[in-house]
Amino acid sequence: MKNQLFATCVILMVLLTSCASYKENIYFQGLERNPEMSYKITNFSPPTIQPGDVLALTVKSLNADGSAIFNSSPATISSAKGKDSDGPAAPATGYLVNKDGEIQLPLVHSVKVGQLSLEDAAATIKSKITPFLKEPEVSVSFMNFKVSVLGDVAHPDVLSVTDERFSITDALSRAGDLTPTANRKNILLVREVDGKRKYINIDITSPRLFESPYYYLKSNDLIYVEPGKDKFASQSSTFKILPIIISIASLILVTYQVTK
Repeated sequence: MKNQLFATCVILMVLLTSCASYKENIYFQGLERNPEMSYKITNFSPPTIQPGDVLALTVKSLNADGSAIFNSSPATISSAKGKDSDGPAAPATGYLVNKDGEIQLPLVHSVKVGQLSLEDAAATIKSKITPFLKEPEVSVSFMNFKVSVLGDVAHPDVLSVTDERFSITDALSRAGDLTPTANRKNILLVREVDGKRKYINIDITSPRLFESPYYYLKSNDLIYVEPGKDKFASQSSTFKILPIIISIASLILVTYQVTK
């Protein structure tokens, strides 16, 4: 009798806390992949440099001693705080882009890199420093590219990104993936563009996700994964009905012991 009662209570609790259906948890539903399909990537565009970005600069040339003054390292601190900038001084390890989209380089002073891709910025900087160096090679990368992920994921976090080709699936993977109760059809992406904030809803159950212009993320993007209705429904039902189940179980046990 006691074992049967316990088993019944356990089954009821499992039913009350059941999660979303199997189908609702599947990503990229309807994606054609039999036997093998390939699609041309047309929705990736390199991120462009924005005010507030911190850039790492690596310069190599035949006169190595001369190129050292341009490299961003603790030994060559460069503040991008120009006379017209109201931003903070750059960290010791990078060049801060000021509000006018400029960085301050030794010898050449202001260099406009705002709205340029990293590749174009490297070409621009190379043209500026060529008079001072012999056959310079320049590479530029972001130092403060970050994406925030919060909501119904395993590990909400602010993710530091070293690769400019970073997708929403990369971000969710880094955050430990969605929980079973997450709403996969209504993920919110918040992006700042030209001084405005855009709000975009993303459905990762759709195979068209890979074609979305928002599949690849930009620096300072925020991803919010809202909990599905099943999560609150199960929690609410559990908290409301569980005391009733416990009371009934206790009453049955007491009655059983009295009549035994």
